[in-house]
Amino acid sequence: MVFPLLPLVGLNLWRRNRRRTILTILAVLAATVVFSVVMVVPFAMTSIVKNADGIPRLAVTNRSSLGRGLPDSYSAKVARLPGVLAVNRMTWFGGIYDDPRHQFPSMGIDADNPDLVWPEYAIDHATVRRFKDAKDSAIVGVATMARFGWHLGDLVSLHQPSTLLTLTFRINGIIRQGPDLTIFLFHRDYLEDAMHGPGVTSVLWVRSASMIDASRIAGEIEEMFRNSSAETRAETEKVFLAQMVSHYGPLARLVQGIGLSAVVAIALAVLNAASMGVRERAREIAVLKSLGFTSSQIVSETAVESGVMAFAGGVLGIVGAAEMLHRARGFFPTLGPLLSFGLPVPVMVGGLAVAVAIGIAAGIMPTIGATRLSAVDGLRRVT
Repeated sequence: MVFPLLPLVGLNLWRRNRRRTILTILAVLAATVVFSVVMVVPFAMTSIVKNADGIPRLAVTNRSSLGRGLPDSYSAKVARLPGVLAVNRMTWFGGIYDDPRHQFPSMGIDADNPDLVWPEYAIDHATVRRFKDAKDSAIVGVATMARFGWHLGDLVSLHQPSTLLTLTFRINGIIRQGPDLTIFLFHRDYLEDAMHGPGVTSVLWVRSASMIDASRIAGEIEEMFRNSSAETRAETEKVFLAQMVSHYGPLARLVQGIGLSAVVAIALAVLNAASMGVRERAREIAVLKSLGFTSSQIVSETAVESGVMAFAGGVLGIVGAAEMLHRARGFFPTLGPLLSFGLPVPVMVGGLAVAVAIGIAAGIMPTIGATRLSAVDGLRRVT
């Protein structure tokens, strides 16, 4: 039982080398931050696809290439199919704000039904009404709003390098929840007017009543436009997103490899610091053994002591990682959807578990060696 030595845990935490204690806590903090950040990417990749499972929404694109787009006329034909609740044409704009580094997902959409097609973004009716009423309206994700310090009513100009087109928008709504909080949505009509003609649709989003209807509608859409000049690929949002997310796979594996290597290196540094601490306490361990405490009790006491320090470092690391991800989600637009989850609870728990595991292992491993000596030999080794 370790309970008789619990008072000694508190005493040792108070009187031990405070500089080493602080450095150990900071090392565990760094390991927790690195682990949490690198694990967010694979968690988000899995969650994005999982969250799309069961959503009766189809992504219709050009079978040849996503970049070639679809004719605008396809929208009305698809909308007439039985079981279709809403259709929205999305056109990728890819605008730049004030610097080539300041990019974010900017898309033109139909203004009449974004709340129906994408209910997960919780766009309220008042925002949809303001969006409809003004052709230069824009609805912007809260991460991009925070990144640039924008507010409702602000005028924002985006430049499209390939067409040399610059459009000015008024922010009339904010998206505060959903899978991507970096997006910038605006009227497709505004874009078409600026280009003096109808454009092409990058993705035709189709909302149906159920997944059963979605499967049927997907087949009907592909059959409808078979052998046309722009054949279509209609797939569920889960399949569409899985293909998009797969592009992040190599990057995710690289980041994970580097991050986990850093965690191992930090864990070894913590173990080295713990070994130095145990060496300095050889007399104390020998005295405890002479008083009748068993090796398992002494090892348990050291494990609890190290675990408490590691827990403190882990909690601080979780707080630091959460704040880092909150600030980073607007600054890395290409990772926007992956960072919109913030720091999920499962990753928090995993990061804290890793921190405590590092601390306990660092406490146990050197202490086991020290307790193998008899009390007499332990006292003799201390000058």
